[in-house]
Amino acid sequence: MLHTTIRILAVEDDPVQALSVGILLRSLGYELVGVAPTAEEALVRFEEEQPDLVLLDINLAGDRDGVELAHALIQRRPVPLIFVTAYPDNDTFARARKVGPFAFLGKPYNGLLLGHSIELALQHFATALGLPPDPGAQLPDGAVLLGGVFVREGGRLLKIRLAEVLLIEADNAHCHLHTAAGRRHTARVALKDLEERLPAGAFVRAHRSFVVAAGAIVAVAYETLTLTGDRAVPLGRTYRPAVLAALARLG
Repeated sequence: MLHTTIRILAVEDDPVQALSVGILLRSLGYELVGVAPTAEEALVRFEEEQPDLVLLDINLAGDRDGVELAHALIQRRPVPLIFVTAYPDNDTFARARKVGPFAFLGKPYNGLLLGHSIELALQHFATALGLPPDPGAQLPDGAVLLGGVFVREGGRLLKIRLAEVLLIEADNAHCHLHTAAGRRHTARVALKDLEERLPAGAFVRAHRSFVVAAGAIVAVAYETLTLTGDRAVPLGRTYRPAVLAALARLG
């Protein structure tokens, strides 16, 4: 299944709030992968759905509250967290702060505030991973994290999974990401900068204007690469050794 939306898990034990957050997230263009009313169910959903972000109510019923759950989640996998509470107090904030949340929301909140908090959480998470902060105080276009490349299209922030990217094509100061499904997404980032952010070994430069997924190469000719789906890409002489080395590493 293709995912180009940011996938969010909500942990909320109030049915009315659970319904509300689902409506708000869909209106913002995000995918709600589930609503967990308890810490135990949240841990199961977290492993099953592999969300990009967790929206986490601090005041949960049961043996573990949201702060304790947050500790358990980040031990399993680093992920942006947004804490939500209807009863903010200094002690709760002090406990939550030790977990390192990337945003903190008080109830009630609206779609605009939720959308800003999601983008802020993603931006802070990217900075924590070593990406340079964006001058515009937002997640930089072409950021690579959480197994995908983030781009802005039509005012929305999308995540293009790296596993779905077939090739990346330079276009002046932009890059076009072509997926195996035939879709094209554009990021406002230079190819060289995006290439440096990609996981080592997964992609290889084939031409001054093309970076390809190493695992998608099915044939190598003198001046051409053939990728999955019979997509042909020029192969520059300078880059041929790197392409052959990448294929050798894949076995």
